[in-house]
Amino acid sequence: MERYQEIEHYLKDALAASGDRAAVERLVACGLDALPVFRDYLKRDTDIGAAEAVEALLKRVLKERLSLPVSGADARRIARFQQELGFIFKYKSYAIKAAVPLGYSIFLQNPGEGFSFQRHVTHKTEVFHILEAPPGGYVFLCDAEDWERHYDKETFDAWLAGESHPFFDRCRFVPRPGDVFVISRLNIVHTVIGCILEEYATVSTDMVDRLHDQNKGKPIPERFCRAYAEERLKSLRLPAKHRNVDMLSGETTVEPIPYEAVEGGERAVLTDSFVTASNYRLNPLAAGALHRFPDRAAQIRIFTGEGRIAIAGDDELDRLEQMAIPVKSGDLLFVPPGVHYRIFNDRGEALEYSEHRIAPEVAFI
Repeated sequence: MERYQEIEHYLKDALAASGDRAAVERLVACGLDALPVFRDYLKRDTDIGAAEAVEALLKRVLKERLSLPVSGADARRIARFQQELGFIFKYKSYAIKAAVPLGYSIFLQNPGEGFSFQRHVTHKTEVFHILEAPPGGYVFLCDAEDWERHYDKETFDAWLAGESHPFFDRCRFVPRPGDVFVISRLNIVHTVIGCILEEYATVSTDMVDRLHDQNKGKPIPERFCRAYAEERLKSLRLPAKHRNVDMLSGETTVEPIPYEAVEGGERAVLTDSFVTASNYRLNPLAAGALHRFPDRAAQIRIFTGEGRIAIAGDDELDRLEQMAIPVKSGDLLFVPPGVHYRIFNDRGEALEYSEHRIAPEVAFI
């Protein structure tokens, strides 16, 4: 308790002393001992600014620790921290963003509401994977140059109100669950409206240039809180099929993303570039492949089923199953680079999960 209180004091100092490098360095020097304090602070319901201030300090701590080789014991410590914390909830008028520091998020959007019409001009690229697409939901994508040629506020407001417009109509796509949209370059104007989606991004925080913000001035719904978000997340399932939707190469094309056989089950690779985003189905009572990625961390979100994840260093492979952590539907696990991990399905039903792999130096800016 004394150590916890000491680190909590360091965190408060680092938050209060904006720009005080010494205060931040004292916190960073605590290393993984600081994780319980971060867990408790990030479980609180706060505004986005407060949540992201704490998250930014957590990234500093993790970036420093992951710059060195990580032992199996420390890797399991990090994994348990993520499992205990779950998502960081960021409340907006139109959605709850359930985020983790590595850049994986789930957005719970209100019907008919969604992101502003925006673009990224630095660093951030992303993949949208639609989990639920209620009536009225859509995705909008276009190049910034085309947007500038056609946009004026009055015309666009009329289009949002239901008036037809040849260009904006072409940029609107009605998705179905399992559709994947890859925004692999900057200066793409985009939004998603009225959907539930996974976002696989290079960074967990907003880095946007809002070109048309239909949400400006709207209040955050009173029902938005951790209990509400966690209950809603429990109901989510991964789609049975996936399609890649390309709206940025001339005419819109839609191509199926096949599942491929892997050890213990099958995998659909949604994209493999700036991030590797995959959905897995592990067969009943099966074990998945033994993975190790030297330069990329893995963020895993269990959607259905129960099992274990074994996380081990090179010197622990002969005792791999002894290193296993129980997992169940809804759990989040963070696996640092350079350690081994394998997922075991202990039930008579498929275990389904998403995996987001990215280099920490990309995510922890």
